[in-house]
Amino acid sequence: MALHCLSAPRRRLARIRCLQECITCLSEGKPLPESVGYVSLELEYRCPNKTSIKLYADVDTSKTVVKELSCTNESKFLVSGEELCNGQGKWLKVRKFKLSGSSEFEALEGDAWLLLFSSRSSVEESPPLVPVAQESRSSLTFDKRTISSWEEVVDSHYALQLKQQQPSVLKPDEQAVAQLRSVPKVWSLEHDEALVQLMAQHIPRDNDSLGAIKSFVEHVDVSSYCDDDGPLNLTDGDPETYWESDGSQGQHWIQLRMKKGTVIKKLCIVLDGADDNYLPQRMVVQGGEQDNLKTLNTVHIDWTVTDTQDIVMLENMTEHYPIIMIRIKECMDGVSTAGGIDTRIRGIKLHSTEERSLGFDRDFFCAKNLVRFPILDSSSPDVLYRRSLILQRVLTIMDSVLHYMVPAWQYSIGSYKCLQKVRQLLPLSKKRLNLIETFLKDTSSEPSDKPVVYINRRAAMEHRCDPSQDTECKLTVFMQLYEGLKPRDRTTKPLNYRWSSRYDQWWECKFLSEGIIDQGGGFRDSLSDLAEELCPTATDCPIPLPYFIRAPNQTQEDSNINRDVYVPNSACQDWDKYEWIGKLMGACFRSKENLVLSLPPFVWKKLVGETTTWTRDFQTVDSAEVHIIDSMAAVDLDRELFTALGRSWSLILSNGSQVTLRVDQEGNTKPLDYSERIDYAEEVRRVRMNECEEQLVAVRRGLITVVPEAVLELLTWQELETRVCGDPEITMEALKKTTYYDDLDETDIRVQYLWDALKNFSNEDRSRFLRFVTGRRRLPAPLVISSGKGDTMDSLPESSTCANMLYLPYYSSAKVAEEKLRYAAYNCIAIDTDMNPWEGSWED
Repeated sequence: MALHCLSAPRRRLARIRCLQECITCLSEGKPLPESVGYVSLELEYRCPNKTSIKLYADVDTSKTVVKELSCTNESKFLVSGEELCNGQGKWLKVRKFKLSGSSEFEALEGDAWLLLFSSRSSVEESPPLVPVAQESRSSLTFDKRTISSWEEVVDSHYALQLKQQQPSVLKPDEQAVAQLRSVPKVWSLEHDEALVQLMAQHIPRDNDSLGAIKSFVEHVDVSSYCDDDGPLNLTDGDPETYWESDGSQGQHWIQLRMKKGTVIKKLCIVLDGADDNYLPQRMVVQGGEQDNLKTLNTVHIDWTVTDTQDIVMLENMTEHYPIIMIRIKECMDGVSTAGGIDTRIRGIKLHSTEERSLGFDRDFFCAKNLVRFPILDSSSPDVLYRRSLILQRVLTIMDSVLHYMVPAWQYSIGSYKCLQKVRQLLPLSKKRLNLIETFLKDTSSEPSDKPVVYINRRAAMEHRCDPSQDTECKLTVFMQLYEGLKPRDRTTKPLNYRWSSRYDQWWECKFLSEGIIDQGGGFRDSLSDLAEELCPTATDCPIPLPYFIRAPNQTQEDSNINRDVYVPNSACQDWDKYEWIGKLMGACFRSKENLVLSLPPFVWKKLVGETTTWTRDFQTVDSAEVHIIDSMAAVDLDRELFTALGRSWSLILSNGSQVTLRVDQEGNTKPLDYSERIDYAEEVRRVRMNECEEQLVAVRRGLITVVPEAVLELLTWQELETRVCGDPEITMEALKKTTYYDDLDETDIRVQYLWDALKNFSNEDRSRFLRFVTGRRRLPAPLVISSGKGDTMDSLPESSTCANMLYLPYYSSAKVAEEKLRYAAYNCIAIDTDMNPWEGSWED
């Protein structure tokens, strides 16, 4: 049986077997299977047209040309199956060549590389060489049992065929296969996860608000706008709407952030003559990188615009520009007269072709892109590039079988547990998100009615101030909602919360003694109040409800990470309430609503079903305890230091309660001996890691009644947190409102550089920066700016999370300030401290 005759079920089973082996290899740090890393030794290519071909000594057109060949359509080449992409394009490694009139292939001495595609070539352009095998597959002389692609080799190897039925495989390039499969030095699954996160962050997403241009444009930004006349009106396709600027004369602009590889064939703006003195008269179009824009065209409108008219800005571009900037320099003031202040533009039209997509090339893995992933710093671009290639092959195998691993009738049972160990690799999957949306759609239902809930917010506020007056918490918004949403009789069905996202109001709130008609705002207020009661943002107020408590990281002055998080209270056993919290989380996941619960990654991982570890994950709950226990279990621990610690066979849980692990003959807590410290450390890890397990099981039980378990098993913990809590946006305005100045003022050049840098930060960057200074990931968090501790120019900033203080040195430019601040935010979480576990404090 030839390979192409393999039945689809057998091919899928083969890939599932391969995927299982890949998961084992990744989790255990072993080389991936040879078939996944297969690279053929020689493939035959030919010239489709008469052309001149240059062969280079390296993958760089500035390097020495080792051979220049005049080729015809009879010229042929033998190349390695190893391909390499860099910033210049896609390269082939040529081993031999045969020109027209020659009967034998001529071997090349040393490396010889051919540029097959330029990184800026269009998909419409023909390459200088094409594979012979692709054209010969339809030929009667082609051996259908010979295979040369890695996917075919995987299918053949895992298909469990009889030996005589197996196709032959072209000889592999053993050196290239070994390089592709090899596990880099000091490499772990955590490195693979970081590498996937890096790549996933640079995969452009379609922005549905961009209408017809979303295939080519990532984002549209404008200099200013009036009221509702914002940038969305430029892409809604409606000629009746428009973008209207609201700024200084000559300072208006539209910025298009283009998707990678798009080449503009025609770019137009839509004007309407009825806008009269809002019409632009002179526009300059620029393109390039953000900090290196060059002028591409200047457009003068020296005619009368009548009705609706398309004005051509750019036409027939030959290369890709990451940023396109349209600057409106002059506006009309009356007919054909310059002097107008603001402008109106009715729309943007764009026709574009895509450059040939080369994926993640070797130059992508440069130091600039790695700043957010310090764990990858020590690996070279070559190593990261090859590792990314084989990881993408694993994800290709996964995508080909993903939707067959869960039968349509078993969404709520789930069978993706085999992916648990590689959950953080899923963001690279191209099929996963569509599969998730299918699961959610197929399990959704419509609410029978909209319940009405009466809420006394004044009583709830009084309870927040003094929870001791209402020990049963009946006055809280949480309890008022919980009781109000219960079925009133046997005929009333309980809410199942499996509604689609178009239902944006699950219940109607009637606030006592408040003149509010709830058309959605009151409902969202109730969710916000409920979340604030569960996990208060203020650190100095009592917690109104017993279900969550402040994590040790929040209450200990010596902690400098995750200082804003809560964990389930292991002393609370109100399982119904925990299940209801899980249901609310599931409802938010399905909808566009948010329930902002400040929980550590350890908790989110438990809820989504990811593997958790003591050192990496539990430190987000109690970093001091993790450091102490790990230090205690060290082989070379000094006996005197151990004795000074005075530990016994007991521990303190997050809620402050003491647990005795071993007792002596008299029933007292047994003292801890030096020889027992490793056993003690293991026991502490076990107990602390499971201290709130029952509560989390109850929350998850409620969550999976709303969100199918199969969906949870396809998510990372970050995705679950974002879809439940929303993206914790940190705006410049909100950040400035929480900022105080110690010995500086707002006019200081250091402060100006700081705000210029933060303006260019992404939301994740700002969250990391906030964590670096305050230990908190979200606002509100007080931020105090002080001058640097020294006079050194362009040094890294320092922080004191206990005092929420940023020590800001002098910088030579705003760009340098941005680089240093971003580096500190990602690499210097504990820049102000080193912990002494024996003193139980941090040393500034």
